[in-house]
Amino acid sequence: MNNPVWNYISELNTGILVLDESLRIQFLNTSAQSMLDTSLNASRKRELKELFYEEPDSNQKFKGCLNDKSNFAKVDALLFVKGGKRLLCDYHVQPFSNDSLGEGLIVEITNKEYAHEIRERLRSKTNQEVTSAFIKGLAHEIKNPLSGIRGAAQLLSQKLPEPHLNEYTEIIINQTDRLTSLVDSILGPNRKPSFEVQNVHTVLENVITLVHQDLQEKGITLVEDYDPSIPDIYIDSYLLEQGILNLINNAKEALVESDILSPKIQVSTRIHQEFLGETQHKTLCKISVFDNGPGVPNDIKESIFFPMISTKVKGSGLGLSITQGIISQHNGTVRCNSEPGKTIFSILIPVEKAVRQKESKRIHA
Repeated sequence: MNNPVWNYISELNTGILVLDESLRIQFLNTSAQSMLDTSLNASRKRELKELFYEEPDSNQKFKGCLNDKSNFAKVDALLFVKGGKRLLCDYHVQPFSNDSLGEGLIVEITNKEYAHEIRERLRSKTNQEVTSAFIKGLAHEIKNPLSGIRGAAQLLSQKLPEPHLNEYTEIIINQTDRLTSLVDSILGPNRKPSFEVQNVHTVLENVITLVHQDLQEKGITLVEDYDPSIPDIYIDSYLLEQGILNLINNAKEALVESDILSPKIQVSTRIHQEFLGETQHKTLCKISVFDNGPGVPNDIKESIFFPMISTKVKGSGLGLSITQGIISQHNGTVRCNSEPGKTIFSILIPVEKAVRQKESKRIHA
């Protein structure tokens, strides 16, 4: 099935299954494999009922489509997939007859859970972007008068008749510098990204070197769980290091403040397949930072990536916002899944661009 038509079907966001006259799997595209939690090699020649079932039994309707050469569609179907997973979807069944494939059915599945999740993610992303743009615009407006206040305080200190009065101008200068530093943090990294195709594990090892001693002193166990098969990705290593460091530091502070017994942080990498926005990427690099702390409070879960939102007493609430901004520059995103005893922040970065960059370099070499 290696021809342009099948390649096109493979890239569709809806799940496509091709069944023979015995309702055995002949082909699944990438989306169907993801929805049904299987692979083409593992499912080929298996009966449809081995991949999922529906209550009441829908096999008879599939067989009826074959016998009657008729279409069949169902809205809001609940499919039970292996491992206890359930899939809310719409599906459409279409019979076919082909010289090379014989007779069979084509099943098209539209995942409604994906659609709902995509809408929620787009809504959340839009809210984050609007909030970040507002706060950054406000930060720019604040920064300009701060330099004027600092300069005026310095001039005033030179004109004061009594030396002991200088302590008041020093307070003004110091507090102005503190506000300037806060504003700079809100505005994020002050350098343009410099992207190269690089190994993500080199970046992770640089970060681990920075935090290892501090974690050890605080009694926190650090576990590294890497997938060596991950290809090089198109990144700015300096910015990505900063983003990962923010996540690890957040995990560390959550563990220290909560006084958890046997505190642990795990950093892992995996190949992943998922929708980012409305685009499904065949290959994503997933970098996860896990901690066994108390979890993110429910009242701020929806706004955790907004600037100035923090669970820490002395936190500025900028670390996650900055990390999300950094990963957005990499065409990726940051996700959070949290419950008491298990919090995971995951960075997702597309791999495809790095592959194209490497191929381009090879062609032009």
